[in-house]
Amino acid sequence: MMQTKHLRISTSMFLLKSLIIILLSNGFITNFLSFSGINSGTLIIDLIVIIITLHFIISLANLIRLTPQFNITYATLFLLWLFLIFATLTKTLFFDHNPISERLLGIRNNIIYSIPLFYIPVVFRDDKKIEEILSFFIKVSLVLIVFSYFQFAFSAILPESLLALKGDSPFGFYGSTIVRPTALLGNTIIYSSFTVIVFSLVLAKYLYSPERKYLIMLVMIAIANALTLTRAALVGLIIVLIVALILRYARFTYTFIKKVVGFALLSLFIFSSVIFLYRDSFFLARMAGKDPNSKGSNQEHFQQINDAFTYVLKHPIIGAGVGTQGPSGDAESKIITDGYWLQLLLENGILLGFFYATFYGLCLLFSLLTFYRTDNILLKQLSMAFICFSCYFYAASLLNSAFIGRINFIVYWTIIGLIIAQNWNLKRDRTHA
Repeated sequence: MMQTKHLRISTSMFLLKSLIIILLSNGFITNFLSFSGINSGTLIIDLIVIIITLHFIISLANLIRLTPQFNITYATLFLLWLFLIFATLTKTLFFDHNPISERLLGIRNNIIYSIPLFYIPVVFRDDKKIEEILSFFIKVSLVLIVFSYFQFAFSAILPESLLALKGDSPFGFYGSTIVRPTALLGNTIIYSSFTVIVFSLVLAKYLYSPERKYLIMLVMIAIANALTLTRAALVGLIIVLIVALILRYARFTYTFIKKVVGFALLSLFIFSSVIFLYRDSFFLARMAGKDPNSKGSNQEHFQQINDAFTYVLKHPIIGAGVGTQGPSGDAESKIITDGYWLQLLLENGILLGFFYATFYGLCLLFSLLTFYRTDNILLKQLSMAFICFSCYFYAASLLNSAFIGRINFIVYWTIIGLIIAQNWNLKRDRTHA
């Protein structure tokens, strides 16, 4: 029996580490190992996801056979997930009229890629494994962040295959020689949002274990984020920092409120001084949306938002069809290219879109309740990080689609999977104590 359990955990660790490595190196695979127009990186990721799904079904059946007692949170989310699969499949089969391939890819992107949420709690029955996979993810992520430094510093001499994905041009600004780093994860908003996830995880570790190495990591990640010159993600770091500090230290006493007011006034003074001293810099013009590139982008996006609302109001139940607006959609026929919440409503209609949003909201609520109820440091760190980058993604998804970017989406569900796994393990340990 012990050998079977050890084999199951070893298999799961191998699969998850493989998924992380392929996810983070997907750009290199796409650029250097893809032939005949086939994206090898995507194929390998999908193959690993299929294997994980099959292993999940086997492991879940084995767990139910050996341990009939189930975690109520896990069961609730799993049943809602099954409902989303059933409802989405029904919609795609009987109501949607967009191409079949588009619908299948939409189901994969919106549902199947969330499988780590349910897989991890079933196979990770040891908190050491949870800590191991978290540490592994952070280390591999830091390698990519260092690579993005080289992209920014040596863009003039690096080949295009090291600056952008195959088929894309390096990201920059019209009339400027600046090349914005992506670490070959996609576009700049996907990469910069990825740095928000890593920043949240390291910040949570630092706030509970203030070691110098974590502080150095935070500075590295923040610099990488700033180099992308992405307004939303830079604001995201600020959101993450504020939310994390509130979660860690807020007690809402008179002394605390006085310190918050003082810190806010000091920050306002520093911020105003920086704006005044560097008011003519390209960086501030970019952050304020006053450079020509930003102005054109803003106008186009506001028009797309208006078009999206108009379409949803005309087709509130069915929408435009699963897969039409996200990464799998035809770029020429998309109603909106940025703004995940509107894309979700457009693809699924208001009713089914509401159930998707409820699914996300329940995950955030569970993490918040877990954070305040647990004394376990690892669980607090994971919950804090998830709450922080969820606040960013939920706000940013009004304007961009970084959340549905494959790497961010899969990592998002991986982290909440680790939270549920650790929570489940602690409850099991108390039961057996």
